[in-house]
Amino acid sequence: MALQKLFYISLFLLVCTAKEINPEAEALLRWKSSLIRANSLSSWSISSPMCSWFGVTCDTAGHVTELRLPIVGLHGTLHALYSPVLQNLTMLDLSTNNLGGVVPANISLFRTLTVLNLSSNNLVGAIPYQLSKLPMIIKLDLGNNNLTNPEYAKFSPMSTLKLLSLANNNLSGTFPQFILNCTHARMRFLDLSGNAFTGPLPDSLPEIVPRLRYLNLSINIFSGSIPCSLSRLQKLEILTL
Repeated sequence: MALQKLFYISLFLLVCTAKEINPEAEALLRWKSSLIRANSLSSWSISSPMCSWFGVTCDTAGHVTELRLPIVGLHGTLHALYSPVLQNLTMLDLSTNNLGGVVPANISLFRTLTVLNLSSNNLVGAIPYQLSKLPMIIKLDLGNNNLTNPEYAKFSPMSTLKLLSLANNNLSGTFPQFILNCTHARMRFLDLSGNAFTGPLPDSLPEIVPRLRYLNLSINIFSGSIPCSLSRLQKLEILTL
């Protein structure tokens, strides 16, 4: 009888402990377990509070709001990163790691993202057009990967952007139409360098990006003359063609 009682007490404690596991922590641990190498995430454990984990920032309610993990030697993919419980995530910075594979379209379901930085990895495949549907995105940096053309026709206007970098990928075709489809009044930084874009430079940039401060279109295959209209970019500080 004593052994049976002890068994039920142990079972009760186990169930209670299981119920206390934060679903957001579970989601992050699931992604960690999918990585090939994640030595820098040794603090990510159910034995320590999630909000104390390396690279994790929480709000006052204990929800994950930021994942800042640049230059920490992560090796693997992003396929297991998305979870519907991470609905307060505003910043995702996984730049300068060794992450490969495609950029999952379901990253666009992090609806509160304002910063997405996946630059300087080994990501391949087409840029998912779904990223253009992030309603609050301010900074999108996919530079220094091996990404290819998205389905531009499916891109939505990204009028909230302040910074866009698609530099040093495998993009081609004419100047990206999704940039020209609406006025990006907030955009300050645009880097399309190191690709294979062709054709003339658009005359309409002063109307499309009137507050631009940095523009880098170098190392492409643009043709024709430099538009005189660029002189109307009155806020421009750095221009590299």
